[in-house]
Formats: sequence, structure tokens, C-alpha cells
Amino acid sequence: MELNRLLYFFKTFFRNSVLFFLFPLCLLSSCTSKVELTYEQKPNILFIAIDDLNDWVEVLKVNPDIKTPNINRLAERGMLFTNAHTQAPICAPSRVSIMTGKYPHTTGVYFQIKDEFVREASDQTLNSVYLPQYFERYGYKTMGAGKLWHGNDEANTFQEYGERREWFGPRPDERMVYVPEEGPNYDGVNSTNTDWGAFPEKDEDMSDYYYASWAIDQLQKDHEKPFFLGVGFVRPHVPWYVPQKWLDMYNPDSISMPSYNPKDLADIPQYAKLLTHTPPMPTTEYLLEKDEWRQAVRAYLASVTWTDYQVGRVLDALDNSSYKDNTIVVLFSDHGYHLGEKNRFAKMSLWERDTRVPLIFSGPSIPKNTLSAKPVGLIDIYPTLVELAGLSENPDNEGLSLAPLVQQKNIPWPRPAITEFGPGNISLRTETIRFIQYEDGSQELYDHELDPEEQTNLIINAVIPSSYLNDVKNVSAYIPSSWPPLVENGYYRQNSFVRERVEQWKIDANQFLNKPLDETWSTHEW
Repeated sequence: MELNRLLYFFKTFFRNSVLFFLFPLCLLSSCTSKVELTYEQKPNILFIAIDDLNDWVEVLKVNPDIKTPNINRLAERGMLFTNAHTQAPICAPSRVSIMTGKYPHTTGVYFQIKDEFVREASDQTLNSVYLPQYFERYGYKTMGAGKLWHGNDEANTFQEYGERREWFGPRPDERMVYVPEEGPNYDGVNSTNTDWGAFPEKDEDMSDYYYASWAIDQLQKDHEKPFFLGVGFVRPHVPWYVPQKWLDMYNPDSISMPSYNPKDLADIPQYAKLLTHTPPMPTTEYLLEKDEWRQAVRAYLASVTWTDYQVGRVLDALDNSSYKDNTIVVLFSDHGYHLGEKNRFAKMSLWERDTRVPLIFSGPSIPKNTLSAKPVGLIDIYPTLVELAGLSENPDNEGLSLAPLVQQKNIPWPRPAITEFGPGNISLRTETIRFIQYEDGSQELYDHELDPEEQTNLIINAVIPSSYLNDVKNVSAYIPSSWPPLVENGYYRQNSFVRERVEQWKIDANQFLNKPLDETWSTHEW
């Protein structure tokens, strides 16, 4: 890796030197109209990331009780993608994919990794120009605060970054409801921040309030250059602690509850059960037994509405600034979250509730109050912002620019939304189906026109129904034939099955591909 860093330095130095000498020539010629934009003409970027927000926002019409008026008004100003999905259903690899514009099966970042290790994780991450840095190359001032990466900005990709506050806090001295060690499946290895209740007393004591305030301060300043301003909100990541007034907006006795079928997992492969097991987390059965399911869902709803309010504060500041008419806004969540469906309170699966996220673009030239149901991914944010801002495309991006959809929403769309969770585990979502294939070759298939809750796996005894064969064939073309090793500093501690494979995946990520589970795991029950 030392050699790679040295090569990367010389490669970057040479490229930047060439650009330094060629850039004035381009301005005098017709190299491209994009570089002729003045600072005044270049749009600013407001980049809003939300952690663990599933598709429970009003405009996606999944949960009838949720209150998200500020996300609503942003959607009314631009285009809402109603079939948007993460590339990885867990924080770090999702954000690495967004910032690099590359899939996990390209970078090898399948699981968690600390930000400071991202750049040197693999040749692909080492040679990437990260999203804010790409805008910096075109003269943008880059600023950020909150959870934009998995950590603060320990990857050092922004020019200015706000202070890191207590990451998932503030928190009371003791847990309020849920104690993982007393949970239904605790294995003594990993823990979780999962808990809920009214805390603290004041909004101003919440970390996310500070991040919103920091972004507001930047919007109230005069900037000589166009800016790329990112703000990342931690809620509704656990713990679901918010001041009491936000909980009071939801009556636990009358809220609509997620669909829960105790037999929902009966028709899924053994591999899926092993992969998605989350010992530290509560299960729906456990929370029903403790009479806490409604309270937990209520706290999630309140956490979403709390974050929506912070989004509103930032949007108000934008509206009251001189940047109102020349700023592209993108809002998204890094992945979804189960709130009782499939007996789960967790992310970390390839099913709809964990992969589907809100994704909204608004700004100059973006039609107002428009929708697209094309299957798109968070990986598409990078090239979309680049094109909307009038910059030259980054040829390393594996995502597709959504600008054509923004301008003509019914055009043909060439591929499914792809989500990956470990080597060999992949979900492919179209407008009508979800097809999942696991490392051992086992599969799931759901028809979203008939089964939006994904409760009936259509593949029985490894047989795909004939009416779906063509659909499965088409999406299967996007399944990688081989997978790069898991990066050295990657980790995943949720369950013993994955923990056992992590070190082996670092050596050879293809050694288990299309091979049946061994006898120990094929009959294992949690």
C-alpha cells in the first residue's frame, strides 16, 4: 500500500499540473462549455444526509401516521425518487459508495470501516476522488457537519468541518428501556445503542440541533466561491431519544403498526437467516412479550419527525439567504430499517425495508413536484450532482446520472437498483420485482405488484416460476462473477456466522461462492 500511495501522489500531481496549464487554454477555446461557467453561475450544493431513515416519510405513503412536513415541501420543490435504494444496508459501506461513486463489489468495502482507514482500504478507494473533493477541484468551497461519513470527517474530504458532538447522544446515565444483555438472543460479543424514551429536555441539547445550526451559520455567511455544504443528521439512528414533545405527537395506542407475520421467515433460505441474524437487537416477539413494540415504533416515528424539523430549519435558512435561487438540494438516507417486519428491529438485510430510502433533488432547472419510480441508487447521487452543476463527468463513477430522469421522467432506464451485503450477497430491484441471490447460490424472489411487504418468496425448492424467468435472467446479468476481498480494516460483529467468515473473505472472497453451507451451519438454529 505504501507503493500505491506513492503512485497515487505522482498520478495526482501530474494530473493537477496538466490541468493547471491546460485550464486557461480551455477557457480561450471551446474545450467545453461547462468550464466557462463563472462562480456566480455555478450552483451551490446543499447535501442533506439522514441516518437509518427508512421509507417512512409522508411523500412515500408507507406509514400513514408519520409527520414529515419539511421533507414534503422539499419534494414539492423538485423530484422525488420513489424507488431509490442503498448500495449497502449498513452505515459505512453505504457512505463509502456514495462518496466514491463505486459499488462495494468494486471497493471491497462490504461492511463497517473507520473513516480514517477508507482511503487506504484498497486500490479502488485510494484512487478515488471523493465527492466533495471533486467539487473542490472545480473551485467549490466544501463544508460539512454531522454524520456525512460513518464518523465525522476522519477521511478528511472537506475543507471545513463542524465540531463533532456526542455521536448518538446525548444519553442518560442509564438505559431507559432496552438492555441488550437481557435481550432474546444476546451472544456476549456485540452490543447496540438500541433504546428509547424521552431525553433530553431541550431540543438545543441534541447533537443534531447543533449540526443544523452549524449549517445555518454557513448559509448566513457571504461566500466568494460556490459552495458544497453537507449536513448529516444522526437520528433516527438508535437510541431513539428525543425530547418529550416529539413523542407527544404520536399516540402509541392508535399508531399504525408494521406488518408482522410470525411465519414470514419460513420460506427464506437458511443462508438468509444466518446472514440477517442480529443478536444484540430486540425481536418483535420479544417486544410484544414486554409490551414495548408500540413504544419503540412511537419513538422511531418521533425521531424521524425530530430530524424533519432540523431539515426544516436548514431549508428555512436557505430560503432566507441570497443562495435560495441558485442552490441544488439533495436529501437522502443511507439505508432503511426494520421496525418489526420479519421479526426484526435492525438494518443489515437485503429486503425492502432496509434498502429503500427517500431521495429528493430540488433546485434550478429541476421540475417541481415530480416523481420517478425508476429503480435508482444512492450511488447515482455523485454523477447526478456533477451533471446538474455543469461539471465534467468523473469517468470513475459507476453510478448513473439521474439528470435525464429529472428532465424526462419516463425515459427507459437501463438497470436495476443493486444492494450488496457481503461477498456474493446481492439484491436487484426493478419497478416490479426484487431478486436476491446469496453467496451459497440460494435465492429469493418477490413480486412487488402483488406482495409489497415481501412475505411470499416465489422461489420454492430452488425453482423460479416460469412467468418470472425472463425478469430474473435480465437482472442476473448485473451479478458480479467474482468479488474482491473484504478490505483489511473491514469488520462486522453482529453474529457468529459472519464473524467466522470475515477473516476468510479478506483472503479470498470467492472461496464460498455457490457452495452449499457446511453441515454445522446448514442445520444451525439461533
